[in-house]
Amino acid sequence: MKRAEAKPPLRLHANHVSIEESGGEFFQVSFDSEARGEDDFDLSQPDHPYLLVQRQFEDDDGGVCYIETHDHDTYTGHFRLRLIEFTPTRLAFEIVRTDHKYVEVTYDLDAKRFGDVQRIVHIVFGVQG
Repeated sequence: MKRAEAKPPLRLHANHVSIEESGGEFFQVSFDSEARGEDDFDLSQPDHPYLLVQRQFEDDDGGVCYIETHDHDTYTGHFRLRLIEFTPTRLAFEIVRTDHKYVEVTYDLDAKRFGDVQRIVHIVFGVQG
């Protein structure tokens, strides 16, 4: 019996980074390789690399975040996440599960934009201080 090869970690480069929050209960950060356009919901378009990370506090979420990526089968769902690194050029985190755990996104944020995004990233990942 042939052993299945391990899938490599999810890595992507984002040309666009956006944040969203609503009422102090919903927070989202997204990293996209392409600019959002009018055809965002056209499912006939081929998927391009992206990562979306959300956390809501309306109900007790148990520390679980929702992630969504272009790899719908492997990297989409509700998970506990562990932040490894967040800098003006890189986000790296681990999904708390047995396999397909590592996600890394590269991008380029100036100091002001980094501060705005950092605030949301810290809320989503539960970073104190």
